[in-house]
Amino acid sequence: MGQQGECPTCHHVETLSDTSYEALPTPEPVTTHSNYSPFGGGAPVVAANVPGTENPYATPAEDAFQFGSVNPDHRVRLSLTLWGTMAAYTLATIWAIIAIVAPIVSIFTENPERLEGLSDDEQAFEFMIALAESTTDFVREDLKDVPKDKWEERLGLTILTGMGTLLIGPLVLFLCGTVAYLIFFYTLWHQIQDSPEVGFSPTAIVLLQLAPLAVILFGSLLGSISPLLPVFISFMGAIIHGVVMFISYWKLAEYMERYCRQQGIRARQCSPGLALSMCICHVVGAIPLIGLGGLVNLVGLIIWFPVVFGLKNCATDIINHKMAIEQQQQG
Repeated sequence: MGQQGECPTCHHVETLSDTSYEALPTPEPVTTHSNYSPFGGGAPVVAANVPGTENPYATPAEDAFQFGSVNPDHRVRLSLTLWGTMAAYTLATIWAIIAIVAPIVSIFTENPERLEGLSDDEQAFEFMIALAESTTDFVREDLKDVPKDKWEERLGLTILTGMGTLLIGPLVLFLCGTVAYLIFFYTLWHQIQDSPEVGFSPTAIVLLQLAPLAVILFGSLLGSISPLLPVFISFMGAIIHGVVMFISYWKLAEYMERYCRQQGIRARQCSPGLALSMCICHVVGAIPLIGLGGLVNLVGLIIWFPVVFGLKNCATDIINHKMAIEQQQQG
């Protein structure tokens, strides 16, 4: 091989030959092994000598157990109940805000001069009359037959009645969301009931979810005995609610993670640490002063979304795995 070169002075052209490669020695084969090799410096590195890394979810563990029955329809139920819960609670909240705020706004927009030139007490009284008139068929003349010292009590009951009527729709939506929420958690816990380590049945989880509400309602019935009893029992209900939340979310995430590891299921996992963080935020956010005006609760609500979707996805993958196993056994 060679190439032509031209002299810059006389412009003489000649073929140049590159022979530098001929002087390079031929590489000798490597017969020694480095003592600093991560493979010990022994035999050459081949596929057989490289230790494989096993996926802990690839094959069932030694403590695996027999799968129970599976219902393919539960996949649709999980999606419908979760989205139904979020839609019902969102619409109920928006509807309730509009139902409460709209009458108040109308007082200041329709007749803004109504409260002008009055003292603070007179403004409060006039505001209650206006609110009662905007939420019910109440008129000022209805107070003529009521003692003056009972006017505020009568107006308060009238306003509560009117607001209660306006909030019937949001309440129905809220109850529908609660039913969907309970069905969602019942279905989640049902997927891992064939594990002997799971200590709660789906029915027990649903009853635990309702326990705080039952305790608070029971406490309200004892108000005639002592005004402190409803406060104390409501506090106990809040504690029960916190305990139930830790069981429903954190323990479920732990159970699902262990379930998939034991059975060799490749599933999208909900982090137990994330579920624990959500529970802590909701419990701390319910404590006065520490809750920082609901900011901690807001953080818990934001974390709630990846937690519930993680639980749903894991349960769906468990169902798909069981269905694949059944198809293999039937085939």
